[in-house]
Amino acid sequence: GGGGGGGGGGMAQLDGYDYSIIHEEILKDRTRTEAYKSAILDNPDAFVGKIVADLGCGLGLMSLFAARAGAKKVYCIEAAEIADVARDIVRANGLEGTIEIVKTLYEDAFIPEGYVDVIISEWMGFFLFFEDMLPGVLDFRDKYLVPGGRILPSKARLWSSYYEDEHWYESRIRYWENVYGFNYTTIVNKVKSEQFRVPQRQHLRSNGMISTQTRLAEIDLRSVRQDDLERIFVSAKNKITRNATIHGICFWFDVLLDGPQHQQWLDTSPRSGYNSWSQVIWYFIDPQKVRKDDVVEGFFTMLRTEKGEFDVTMEILKPFKMTMEAWEQSPNTMYQDLYERLEYENAIYRNRPSSDYAVMLLRVLVSILTLFLGGWLGRKGF
Repeated sequence: GGGGGGGGGGMAQLDGYDYSIIHEEILKDRTRTEAYKSAILDNPDAFVGKIVADLGCGLGLMSLFAARAGAKKVYCIEAAEIADVARDIVRANGLEGTIEIVKTLYEDAFIPEGYVDVIISEWMGFFLFFEDMLPGVLDFRDKYLVPGGRILPSKARLWSSYYEDEHWYESRIRYWENVYGFNYTTIVNKVKSEQFRVPQRQHLRSNGMISTQTRLAEIDLRSVRQDDLERIFVSAKNKITRNATIHGICFWFDVLLDGPQHQQWLDTSPRSGYNSWSQVIWYFIDPQKVRKDDVVEGFFTMLRTEKGEFDVTMEILKPFKMTMEAWEQSPNTMYQDLYERLEYENAIYRNRPSSDYAVMLLRVLVSILTLFLGGWLGRKGF
């Protein structure tokens, strides 16, 4: 509900959800929050008089929405210590009679009625699966969701596209050619081996996408089994859309939030603008030049380990050969270039929106006009 913890993932991740800044970032993600809000409030027929479970409820916003939509009872299930804060928030809004905070892993939660009509969850992590919360959601679904009951989201898809970012490459690789007048290029191989070896989290720009997108996985949350998710193996073909240099592969997901009266896809692609998940980018050790209409062919594999981590492989066969492997991946392995994020969020990244330039130009014109009028009025003796 507030983007919390409640199942899978391990205790270290639960501890991470105790910090208010995590929840603040998630709640301020309007793309995410407005999508869930609409899925709940614009589907009253799915909630009026119903029993609802909000799994990994965080600060309880989705539970509050469900209560406002007319739910009879909402179980707000959260294992992290932030559950105590959620309880205070529910009480402050006078909804303690409808919303009950259940402080436990949702695999261990007990529902007195023995069923729920609706499950709300935000189990998605980086690379869609990396927080490994989905097994707990499926376990709860099998235990408590009534036949024909609703689950939000009901579908999830993982996508990929090839990505060009000459500005990033310049700043991360060619930077070492001149560091305050000194040649540092001997560190480049170390930089690549450490920072390019595994996928990382970044905010990506839509104009960096240089190929069609490929669907790597699609799951129906109403029927999927955990066994179906232990191994994802898919043939991937992406058609290049312009002459370019591939600097890496980007990954994102979307999920379907649907009901009897309203449905929408929550999209986390580079086209969606800012979202709290960002995207995943897996940079090439050596960028590859491609031409428009080239078709890049290969295979993508994701294996879930016994520890709830993931082994990821991307093998490219045409028009060049490359194998990329990353073992035991989880949110803890997700490196993020914080300077890159600062650039993005303060709109000083390359290809600044034209509206920003318009504002800047207007400020310059106002300054010039002010100086002109000041001088003119001075000469007139005002």
